[in-house]
Amino acid sequence: MIVDAIESAWRAWAELGRALTDQQWSQPTRLGSWTVRDTYAHVTMFPPMIVQSAQWPSSSKPLTHATAGELLRDWNRPGGLAHQSAEHVAEAATQDERSTEELVKQFATVGPQAIQVLRTTDLTRPLDYAGATVLPQSEIGRIVVMESVVHYFDIAAALDLPRPGPLDDNPVRLTTQLLAEIADPVTLIEVATGRASASVFPLMR
Repeated sequence: MIVDAIESAWRAWAELGRALTDQQWSQPTRLGSWTVRDTYAHVTMFPPMIVQSAQWPSSSKPLTHATAGELLRDWNRPGGLAHQSAEHVAEAATQDERSTEELVKQFATVGPQAIQVLRTTDLTRPLDYAGATVLPQSEIGRIVVMESVVHYFDIAAALDLPRPGPLDDNPVRLTTQLLAEIADPVTLIEVATGRASASVFPLMR
């Protein structure tokens, strides 16, 4: 299911990139100073990362997080990695100098190569991810799905495109499930059923 979701999401990203006009690439988004191009460039990190992961050895260290939900909850705490690395992530996206054709290629050409890697890999194997983190490769895949969906919606909102648009139910459903895992479960249930008014959102930056 995870691999199918990534494949579906990246197909939508390839189609989106092929259809964008020069004016649309430069359109501002709701992500501060990020344009559509910056947002697209940010997500292109994932296909080559997965291709490269075929060469990564399984980590000999114990898991730091069993699930992507646990990891993202830690990263998004006040002072967590999501906050610490925000400036670096923004710089990498906004200073990317590749052509738009090269950006689209990451999903149209490198993407299918990455999917083939995933379909021939033991997704339960633990991998070192983002420095000091160790988690199963399947859980890294869940993060990739979430990033692909959330940022697709960022671009869709900027260009007034329908959501979920060409994203099918699978990646959207997996993203919803992952976001729910980040929240405190009792608080989420209480707020979602109208029994409390505590602040739950946003779950991530």
